[in-house]
Amino acid sequence: MPATDADIARLEQRITELEVKLAFQERTIDDLDSVLRRFTSKIEALEHELKRVRGDLDAGPPSTADVLAALDDELE
Repeated sequence: MPATDADIARLEQRITELEVKLAFQERTIDDLDSVLRRFTSKIEALEHELKRVRGDLDAGPPSTADVLAALDDELE
């Protein structure tokens, strides 16, 4: 039984709907990828900062001489 004009029209409509959905999904994936890249970059920066802070803590508190030298530098 050959396809009727109505069958062809329904198939064309369905293909158009699928193409629209695919385009939306591709855009959503691109947007999510962008967000994930920014998030990853921020996480890496935070990890680096945490490592620096831990290093500072492991070094112990600054000596009185270091604090006074830093204050002198700020006043100059």
